Amino acid sequence: MRPPAAPRPPLPSARVPEATDTSPSSDTTETPGTTDASSEVVLRCRWCGRRFDRRPGPGRPKEFCRQGCRQQAHMARKLADAYGLGPGDVIVGRESLEQLQGALYCLQAAIEDVDRDLAEARTKGDLEDALRWLLDNARPLAGVWIEPRTSDG
Repeated sequence: MRPPAAPRPPLPSARVPEATDTSPSSDTTETPGTTDASSEVVLRCRWCGRRFDRRPGPGRPKEFCRQGCRQQAHMARKLADAYGLGPGDVIVGRESLEQLQGALYCLQAAIEDVDRDLAEARTKGDLEDALRWLLDNARPLAGVWIEPRTSDG
């Protein structure tokens, strides 16, 4: 028998830098100021993180971009309940966690370096070098996306 898939957590604002903080009761992340041509608010799917438009009309607002995402979230909640995992718990592979921790370490070191460089900066070139160093160390972290572990991996 295959081990159960781990549940996907709601997308916190930290994973979506341009989104505002959401209350703990709201798992759908609204992106403020982002609208399409018809002035509809853009949301992110609770399961996959894809953007989708909030459609006006009766009924509850959508939380998922597709029916498949809604179904996956439902199955994950059922499995989490069966194994005693809370709504904020997630199982992540060690390699993914180590990748994130390594990228965070590089960013922390770059911030310390840039703080020192800015205190000693004398020219516009010094500031540009410090900014370039910070961006070079921040970009890998911006590309990290941790997926909950499933039975496949």
